[in-house]
Amino acid sequence: MAKTKKKKQESNSGRFQWFFFVIIVPVIFAITLTIVVLTIMGFNVFDEAAKIGQKIPGVSNVVTTEEEKSGEQEIASLEATVADYEAQIQELEGTVSSRDNEIEELKQEIATLESSISEEEENSEEAETTDSVGELAGSFEEMDAERAAALSENMDTATIVQILREVSSEARGEILAEMDPEIGATIAERLAVE
Repeated sequence: MAKTKKKKQESNSGRFQWFFFVIIVPVIFAITLTIVVLTIMGFNVFDEAAKIGQKIPGVSNVVTTEEEKSGEQEIASLEATVADYEAQIQELEGTVSSRDNEIEELKQEIATLESSISEEEENSEEAETTDSVGELAGSFEEMDAERAAALSENMDTATIVQILREVSSEARGEILAEMDPEIGATIAERLAVE
């Protein structure tokens, strides 16, 4: 019984070897030879096999065509370009924000300079007014009281008050005495208050 089992195994392995050497090896050799001959003749066997493989439902998922490969490469290239542009955008946004900060600082500096200019102008106007008031006060002291009173009645009350402050007390009293009583009283009142 053991001998018959051994004979069956030998006959089964013998059939397999016969099938392999007689059928499989020559078929593989013929396919390889055909591929080599077609490639030498200028026919691209692998591209054609990929095209045919795309049409077969199970194989189409495994086989990738040149179009798909180039599409994937193009997608990767475009994604890299997008990443570069995003980096440039971030850099430019940073530049814009720094420029905005500079603009705000310059606006504040301009406002500060404008306010200092207006203060300087006011101070110079006050200095000029003080100088002109001083000159007028000197002129009023040199004039006789009657003429100074006549001029004073035609001037603005605030101006005449400033001028009379600069004049000596004696000259001020003489000028007020020569003025119209109502105007003189108003000016004397303002002199006393201020």
